[in-house]
Amino acid sequence: MNNVLLIASAIICVIALIITILVGIDPNDKDYHKTAKSRITLLTTFYIVTFVPALGFAIIYFLIR
Repeated sequence: MNNVLLIASAIICVIALIITILVGIDPNDKDYHKTAKSRITLLTTFYIVTFVPALGFAIIYFLIR
């Protein structure tokens, strides 16, 4: 059970890293400043969706351990 939670947390963190790179991949884009608000909103949403479960899994992991 502990390994499953640790692996799930790692997968969530890797997904967040990949999405961060994909969202910010082209800062030289002409419309970058026009789309900055939507990019920030998208990143914030992804961080919330990934950080909360990862934190929960980590807490459960250490409580079970």
